[in-house]
Amino acid sequence: MAGRARRARESRRTRELEALVQITGALRDARDMPAVIAAMNSMSHVLLEARQAVYMRYDPGTDSLIASSPYGFAETVRHVRLARGQGLTWLALTARDVMRVNDVRQDPRAVYRHETRGRAGLFAPMFSDDRLLGVLVVIRDPPFGEHDAQLARTLTAQSVTAIERAERIQSIQDGREGILLALGRALEARDFETHGHTERVVNLALAVGHELGLSDAHLAALRDGAYLHDLGKVQIPDAVLLKPGPLDDREWKLMRSHSVAGEDLARHIPGLSPQALTLIRHHHERWDGRGYPDGLSGSAIPLLARIFSVCDVFDALTSARPYKPAWSVQDAVGELTRQAGQGLDPEVVEVFLSRVHSQPGNRPEVPASRP
Repeated sequence: MAGRARRARESRRTRELEALVQITGALRDARDMPAVIAAMNSMSHVLLEARQAVYMRYDPGTDSLIASSPYGFAETVRHVRLARGQGLTWLALTARDVMRVNDVRQDPRAVYRHETRGRAGLFAPMFSDDRLLGVLVVIRDPPFGEHDAQLARTLTAQSVTAIERAERIQSIQDGREGILLALGRALEARDFETHGHTERVVNLALAVGHELGLSDAHLAALRDGAYLHDLGKVQIPDAVLLKPGPLDDREWKLMRSHSVAGEDLARHIPGLSPQALTLIRHHHERWDGRGYPDGLSGSAIPLLARIFSVCDVFDALTSARPYKPAWSVQDAVGELTRQAGQGLDPEVVEVFLSRVHSQPGNRPEVPASRP
């Protein structure tokens, strides 16, 4: 009997160590907040034999706890919000330590206890120094012991580190995007672009990218390249860039050099992906091969550049410029349709027209018909 008990303890300890290694790897690889929370919730199943788990994220704006990435719960739990002081979860925060309850379904302090599929509950608060992050809630049938509480402390400590890292990454990304947006606005101001053109085109391009199933990395490249697509125009003299009349051959050659110049300048921006650079270089290529700088045609044009071109043309048509009034959406749609298979990728045009521009928030407010 003693030998079997010892072997059982050793076997459980081995499983726990393996689970901790797995958890460490999962949290290390999670680069953003949703991935960290999903990993933490799913790993509680491995480490604590949870039937259900949910991270109750603290929202300082409403001073409440909000359910995030629930594991094993009904869909309704995704909408749970606990005001300060409500339920067992807030009691654990008050205690600032793991709290164990043998039967949450019979505990009158529990909120949403009818959503649980097990009897025992474990509530592990999470703090970054003195800043409240949230509470990990774990549900299973057998009661939780002190050994389980210690495992939960280990899991949440690693999760806090992963959350802090994800927050730092997000802060860096937000700051970098703000810089790119500011630069894009400066470029459109110099070129007398309609105010907000850059942001509108970025949003439209990201919507098309989502519809086409682009990865997060390619969506980020699409966003960055769209912000900087006209970067090379900083090297174009005002006499050419702002010339009110038609350009001569020499001036056209200089103007068309901006895409290659922009790519060269953008190479010096840390962290800008190769895909973003190809958008900057090729956003004036045409589907029929009559564009610049390389005369690429069809699918040889990088997809991100093809997506951008459709969105850029649409917003340019539906925006007023010093040299033209705004076109109506109907007229702009007709022009995109005519350009499909000529200047523009027909598949991207189809996606844009059928799924993106028709959605609320993506259609610009313009007159019903062209003046």
